[in-house]
Amino acid sequence: MKRSQNILFVAAFAATLALCTFALAQNTAPAAPAIEDADEPTLIGIIQGDAPYVDKLKACRGLRIRGTAAAVPALAAMLPDPELSHIARYALEPIPSPEAGKALRDALAKTAGKPRAGIAASLGVRRDPDAVPLLTPLLNDADAEIAQATAAALGRIATPAAVDALFKCHADEPGAIQPAIADGLLAAAQHLAAADVEAATAIYEKLAGTDWPEFVRTGAFYGLAATQPAEAPQRLIAAIRADDPLFRNIAAAIVGETPGDNNTQLYADTLPSLPPDGQVALVRGLMARKDPLARPAVSTAAQSSDPAVKAAAVKALSVLGTAEDVPMLAALLDNADPALADAANYALTFMKGDSVNNGIASAAGSSPASVRAKLIELLANRRAEQALPIAVASLADAGPSVRVAALKALQPIAGQDQAGALLDALQKADDATERTAAERALVAVAGRTGDSLLPALIDAMKKADPDSAVALLHVFARIGNPEALQTVLDSLNSKKEPIREEAVRVLSDWPTLDAAPHLLELAASSDLTRQVLGLRGYVRLVGIEPAPENKIKMLNEAMTLAKRPEEKKAVVGAWATVFATQSLDALRPALDDPDVQNEAAAAILAVAAEIAKNPAAKSAAADALNLVIQKSPNPSLKEKAQNTLAAIQ
Repeated sequence: MKRSQNILFVAAFAATLALCTFALAQNTAPAAPAIEDADEPTLIGIIQGDAPYVDKLKACRGLRIRGTAAAVPALAAMLPDPELSHIARYALEPIPSPEAGKALRDALAKTAGKPRAGIAASLGVRRDPDAVPLLTPLLNDADAEIAQATAAALGRIATPAAVDALFKCHADEPGAIQPAIADGLLAAAQHLAAADVEAATAIYEKLAGTDWPEFVRTGAFYGLAATQPAEAPQRLIAAIRADDPLFRNIAAAIVGETPGDNNTQLYADTLPSLPPDGQVALVRGLMARKDPLARPAVSTAAQSSDPAVKAAAVKALSVLGTAEDVPMLAALLDNADPALADAANYALTFMKGDSVNNGIASAAGSSPASVRAKLIELLANRRAEQALPIAVASLADAGPSVRVAALKALQPIAGQDQAGALLDALQKADDATERTAAERALVAVAGRTGDSLLPALIDAMKKADPDSAVALLHVFARIGNPEALQTVLDSLNSKKEPIREEAVRVLSDWPTLDAAPHLLELAASSDLTRQVLGLRGYVRLVGIEPAPENKIKMLNEAMTLAKRPEEKKAVVGAWATVFATQSLDALRPALDDPDVQNEAAAAILAVAAEIAKNPAAKSAAADALNLVIQKSPNPSLKEKAQNTLAAIQ
């Protein structure tokens, strides 16, 4: 479709849409039926008349569905027209009458360029055998588009004459047409495969020759596997055994796609005799087959001395393996070759069945510490029921890596019953890594169990060393209730500095409003750290306070305590979220403070624009905006204030 036609189409569509919308808005009678729904005589009349292009397009759509031999003359008359040929073809292609095919064949002699190429394509769509004598000469057309469309059409028609014409052209006319010839022949073979296997096979066998491009030979290779299933396994094995990596990989893919227990056994029996590259490819194919018959051969290949074969076979056990393979795979988890260790981990992660879980659990009890840690992680990742008891038991393991793995495994699954073991693990942790893992597990349990964990936590806090107490403070924060808050407040006065400092940080991030008065007290402290964290936490809580009057009270208190520029900016920024005239009263003096002039002006703009929606507050909003215009040193903020002022007046 040309650009002018596109523009016309869009314009007509827009006009139609506008008229329909207007009719609906005026509650008028329903619009006339769509052109596509008209009867055949009406549609013929549209395409024969002076209707706009869009209407003729719609009429052709209708004729594509309801057209008969009666519509063919009118459609045939459009075929030579470069502007209308394609929509006429669209209508003619599915019309079952022989007249439609004759009209397209006759039009070949009356057209050139794109219309002729399109007509050739339509004859291919109709798979019209009578068109072959007319199409064959066009394979040599000087117009490459016509020649290529013809090759595709002959491929779809796929009669012996069409196929012969394509092969003859391949022999006689080397050059730009060759890829289209090849595509046409592959299409012909594919069409014939269901009805005439011998003919399809003959095409594929010719296309498999070395005088064809690689993409043709690979297509033929695929085709022969489908048309000669009895010969396919040996052909695939030969390709896998050979040196060509492309055909080796294609053969492996076909192995994975084709069924047959007997074939699986044949491939499995052949596996040991192949060179390493062939074994890797065939193992990949056997993995894709997912046939348990291949498991013994693949398991044996996993013992190979060739690293690539071994890794491929180990990975394939993710699909084919059973519990019998678990000990061997477990031993590989700590292999010096990262690729092999990763393949074993992959296999153990995705092997299916409860028996596999039992095998992993059994291996965890007899493996070296580094492997035990990985097996515990695997059980957790597999969501195995064995993960919980093994992880709890492993908290007392002599190996630090095992204990850490157990703690990580317990994080998503532990509950109230495991809290005591986790608290004990926290107290006995050897280093920061183990302590952090215990803390995270306890935080997760606290999130699931809530208040019921408090008695055990409070008791543990009384006898905890400083490092453990710091970790426990985070668990109290996760619970977040008044009793947990009181424990954190008590820790503010601990004799141990690390506990006091962490209690301040935990309090500054407390999630509920009942921490507000305690944070305000910290904000008034002479200790800089407490003052900064206390004020920051207090201002943060303003954001979750639902009552505007309380927000205003809190921010007024915060304003008196903010000393440094960063603190002032935080408070001024919070005022911008409180849409009340009191916010403007609090922000006006800040316009004279060079530390926060810009922040104050921006906050006034936000508040004024919102409260001015209330007529009673317009005057206060205007006064504040005028003050920004007078005092702000920022031209952009001045301009925004002027625009906002103009908008509200």
